[in-house]
Amino acid sequence: NYEKEFILKYYHNSIGSYWPKPGLALEIMAFYLDIDNYNEVKIKSNKEKLDFIANYWNNRDPIPETEENELMVEFQARVMYAIENFSNISPGWRSDRGRIYIIYGYPERVERYSSQADGLYEIWEYDNGSKFIFLDRNGFGNFILVKQTF
Repeated sequence: NYEKEFILKYYHNSIGSYWPKPGLALEIMAFYLDIDNYNEVKIKSNKEKLDFIANYWNNRDPIPETEENELMVEFQARVMYAIENFSNISPGWRSDRGRIYIIYGYPERVERYSSQADGLYEIWEYDNGSKFIFLDRNGFGNFILVKQTF
């Protein structure tokens, strides 16, 4: 059982963000962004977690003069896409395809093929040469990452 909602609101020059579960937000941010002190932050109070999240995104705003934090908006969009498209036995952002999507974005090329011996393969290729091969062994949509190249 999991929730299919991830909400984030952003206000000019300060993050008045609505994070219903800041621990969950940090868990997702931990594999997407470089959070060296994740273990320290995850045991803090909710207020301290929210302060950390606000500072984190404020410090990484690529164009601080604009009303939106473009990087944070992209992060939210990728998380929502992963939840909507890769949820199966667990939330989509926890799946291998969801994690790769959140980190790298939508692949340039996607190929699918079936193998009677193994199951259904899905190959994601990116213009930078990265390639990820996922396998759904049982046909239920639970794709696991079986190979990656950079």
